Amino acid sequence: MLTGIEYVRQSIETNLFFLRIMKEHLIFASTALTVRDSSMVLPLMNTKNNFEQLLINTVSLANGIVSPQSLAAGDIITPYTLNAEIATQYYTGLPINTYITQMEASLMNNAVTTTNPMIEQSVNILNQQIITLLTSSIQTQKMLLANVLNCKMFTSIYPLMLDHVTREAEHYLEHLQTLQNHQSLHDGPKTAAMGEIFWNRIMGEHARFIRGLLDPTEEELIKKANGFAGEFDELTNAARKAYDQIQLLPEVTNNSITATTNIRNFKVQGTLGILECKIRSIILPLLSDHVLREANHFLKELQEFKA
Repeated sequence: MLTGIEYVRQSIETNLFFLRIMKEHLIFASTALTVRDSSMVLPLMNTKNNFEQLLINTVSLANGIVSPQSLAAGDIITPYTLNAEIATQYYTGLPINTYITQMEASLMNNAVTTTNPMIEQSVNILNQQIITLLTSSIQTQKMLLANVLNCKMFTSIYPLMLDHVTREAEHYLEHLQTLQNHQSLHDGPKTAAMGEIFWNRIMGEHARFIRGLLDPTEEELIKKANGFAGEFDELTNAARKAYDQIQLLPEVTNNSITATTNIRNFKVQGTLGILECKIRSIILPLLSDHVLREANHFLKELQEFKA
């Protein structure tokens, strides 16, 4: 069972990362709709706004709670997040609350080692509110995917990406349900293996999305992205094998750290190139920063698994 401070810290750190990811998924879905389905933009943006408000609530609870490692990991924000939001807002015309990013940049760690029942209650209520909104958002995402697969709707997002974001939302929901039972998210090698199966697959899909969204003239970047896709396929399979033969996990973890560090660096270069208008693609700046934060998050988890 988690102690009070562990429950609060794991909840807040999880929400700081995933709430931003969830609200950005809705931005990406909105930009991918055709004129015919533009009436769906407002409800998607309303849900995005609700996620933003829950993120504001999380940030307001976070000072003195978040660990130094989490603040330094680059999965809450990166040095590029604010500029990526501003550029994406300019390109799409969709509103993005950049004040949240500035709030997060000011977060401090005061090394609090205890908490009080009022903060625990606030976090409990927050988690339940997120679970309710997340459950509804997952159903919406599944509806979008079903409509695309049944040729009832066209979007400029790959069907795999719609499935991908739904799996991330379900992963987040599972984390919150675990926390609400006061169980730790860091619960031994089997949990670590499951995390590596999940995130190695995500990294491989990121590589495929990047490959497919780069301009055909960006041949060198396409080649690199394709190489990462194959590498993470192998790591996903290795992590599945390690789940059944747990003695194999340390080697898989080390290989995952190396591969994820490399794709993280590739994503940094890509984000900078897109922001500086030096890379030809149909990748929104915020999408590039988004996948960078997810690589940083996986690296943070891998270091926790190794520890």
